[in-house]
Amino acid sequence: MDIRQLSYFVRVVELGSFSRAAAYLHIAQPALSRQIASLETELKERLLIRNGRGVTPTEAGERLLGHAHSILDLFNRTHEDMENARLGRTGSVAIGMPNSLSNAISSALIRRLRAELPDAKVHILNGRSTQVQEWILSGRLDMAVMFDAPNSPMLEITDLVEERLHLFEPMPKGETEIDGPTITLSDLAEMPLIITSRPNRIREILENEFARSGYKLQVASELDSLDATFDMVHDQIGVTVASLRSRRMIGPARSLRVRRIVEPELALKVQLVQRSRRLNNRLHEAAFRILKDLSLKLLK
Repeated sequence: MDIRQLSYFVRVVELGSFSRAAAYLHIAQPALSRQIASLETELKERLLIRNGRGVTPTEAGERLLGHAHSILDLFNRTHEDMENARLGRTGSVAIGMPNSLSNAISSALIRRLRAELPDAKVHILNGRSTQVQEWILSGRLDMAVMFDAPNSPMLEITDLVEERLHLFEPMPKGETEIDGPTITLSDLAEMPLIITSRPNRIREILENEFARSGYKLQVASELDSLDATFDMVHDQIGVTVASLRSRRMIGPARSLRVRRIVEPELALKVQLVQRSRRLNNRLHEAAFRILKDLSLKLLK
């Protein structure tokens, strides 16, 4: 297996056709087919399903596609880093974070990086915490801000802030105070929840605490859009659980009543993560400093 074979495989999957991939790569289709066949023979797995409409990856092909993207990203970035060092250019930095954190950080981060490091290329990737973790371990990312990173000798973790979780509910008639009384986990167990589908760190915290206390999560609806979630709460379809940051960042959340969850209190740790084994350079050190500084300011 080599870089060329992996890049050929990725192109075939992305274009869904050997003929289109061969034309794109400027090679003969039989030669491209031989390269993919050689890859399948080496891995002892069928990677592609050929049909009248083109090709689609098998389950093994999907797994290889994920690895191939990470390997090719790392290969390209290694080449770019060496070239930048030779020519005295600044280089690039890849930073990952979940969408909910990106809404709070990304714009200010890009402005600050452009102001302090105008020649640097900045890539910000958004995904769920599980995806971000995979990307940083594979080398696709240089650093990430994420929730409750797993303890691992492969990761270097810097704690930033701890966000308490709160219940967001429709404002009761006749009331105007947006900060309501505290609510216990047992009372929360009786309420219909609008919540993000798995995998999601807030959901995981709730499910673990409910199970520990002998309660069951009452899921009224699963939504991955925070704006839509708060809209549904506003329409009295259910309640949701989030950090207070949501009230600042998401418009529909501002008119809802907020109640701190107690007995027990629930919290998310926001952490800055890098791989333990990594190539340090001045750009990454500066980006880490800026990201840490902004996170501490914007996530309080």
